[in-house]
Amino acid sequence: MLAVAIVVFREVLEAALIVGIVTAASRGVPGRGKFIAGGVVAGILGACLVAAFAETIAEAASGVGQELLNAAIMFLAVVMLGWHNVWMGKHGREMASEAASLGAAVTSGARPLTALALVVGVAALREGSELVLFLYSIAAAGGGGPLNMLGGGAIGLAAGASFGVALYLGLLRIPTRHLFAVTSWLILLLAAGLASQGAAFLVQADLLPPLGSSIWDSSRFLSEASIPGKVLHVLVGYVARPDGIQIIFWLATLAIIGLLMRLVGGGPLPLDRGTRRAISVALLVLLALGIGVVAARADYLVRSPIVDYLEVELEHNGAYSHDRDPAKNHAQSYTNAIGYGLTPWWLTEIEGEWGADPGRNLAYGATTWENRFQLTEQGKYWIDLGAFAEYSHSPSRIGPDSVEFGPLAQIEQGELLHTLNLFAARDLGHGSAGVWSLLYAAQTRWRLNHYFEPGVEAYGTIGDVTVPGEIHNQDHRAGPVVVGYSYLFGTTKLRYEAGYLFGLTTPTPTGTVRWRLELETHF
Repeated sequence: MLAVAIVVFREVLEAALIVGIVTAASRGVPGRGKFIAGGVVAGILGACLVAAFAETIAEAASGVGQELLNAAIMFLAVVMLGWHNVWMGKHGREMASEAASLGAAVTSGARPLTALALVVGVAALREGSELVLFLYSIAAAGGGGPLNMLGGGAIGLAAGASFGVALYLGLLRIPTRHLFAVTSWLILLLAAGLASQGAAFLVQADLLPPLGSSIWDSSRFLSEASIPGKVLHVLVGYVARPDGIQIIFWLATLAIIGLLMRLVGGGPLPLDRGTRRAISVALLVLLALGIGVVAARADYLVRSPIVDYLEVELEHNGAYSHDRDPAKNHAQSYTNAIGYGLTPWWLTEIEGEWGADPGRNLAYGATTWENRFQLTEQGKYWIDLGAFAEYSHSPSRIGPDSVEFGPLAQIEQGELLHTLNLFAARDLGHGSAGVWSLLYAAQTRWRLNHYFEPGVEAYGTIGDVTVPGEIHNQDHRAGPVVVGYSYLFGTTKLRYEAGYLFGLTTPTPTGTVRWRLELETHF
């Protein structure tokens, strides 16, 4: 009911804003009421046709794959929600003044009365059509029964219409920008939730790999059957046992729409510091639910020697391989970490690891304590240096623990940034092979702008440094990568990395897709 009320309120509010301002601005024009009412009725009838068409599609598709229909409707709703937020970010401040100008033009006779009918009709049709898709997607996602949908719709309709009446009565001094800012964030989170649930339908239809089933299980803390769980499921797509692909779609939708809002409209409308802090905490908690704690870990990450003091980092890394050989196909690994810059030179993290070898189920792998140390002041010398050290603890009594450590180096060369990691690693304790391994990770990227930095990277492992063997029998892979970040609000940043690694030697898969998402904020 809450999600329905929010969506209906937002859509009715936008239509009411147009209708209310045009009506007030054209006060005194003979016959303006009939034209405005006619435009509203025409828009509503058009929206009803869209609703009837959507129902026809649903009935036709029910025999060939309801999951596909649900996913298509959800993703279409996500696109429209994203477009809605991006458009409002750019034009929201201009909307009221443009509507008032139209009313004044009609009053003076410069524009015909049909212009009033057209603008309010388009507003009603647009918002009504969006409501059809949004409410259908909410219903398909389990947003409630008919009574909840009806009750939420009534609440949203009454609230939105009341605001329109208030506008008409002359209460235009109310700072509507604050209202649009809050609802923009609600719509953004709702879109991310719908995208996540759309991905789940595609997994059910065997069109997407799950990338790990039940990455975590938070039902003991918050059940989807509980009232808070149902509310979060509808509002932000909360799932107690999500697949990996659902997490990726949720984060990617949040990042893409947020980035477009930033690029096109200058970002979401400003919130006060307290609200930004509350949103930061909420996002951190949401992502922290994913901190599980891989035998095959997502080590495809180039680490910087630079430490950000007092910065909280929530990080997700993933990798998924493909190859014609079943023994190398569909290997997957994921890590989730929370870190904090304790000092200007020391950042520490707790990391959870999950992974699966080809043909195996995803399983809990290890808990890792990771540390990065900045050894030189950034930019003082021709090279920035740091150090890395971690200890991984296996949950299995027969599995070994491990240590990994080594130097970090970074060189700035104009717009190019070169980074190199060299690590020594060894298993410890029961089940240990007792050998030292050497790992490297290197990346060069062109800092075109902070939204988009293309580059190349390479990773490799020498399994036993005492008997390294021939290169073609070692693990080496390389490929293109794209890196970037955007400010969501205040000092909170969302970083992303996406790369494709080609297998260069016999033991490596043909290709490996790897990604990274990191939310950063200062406290």
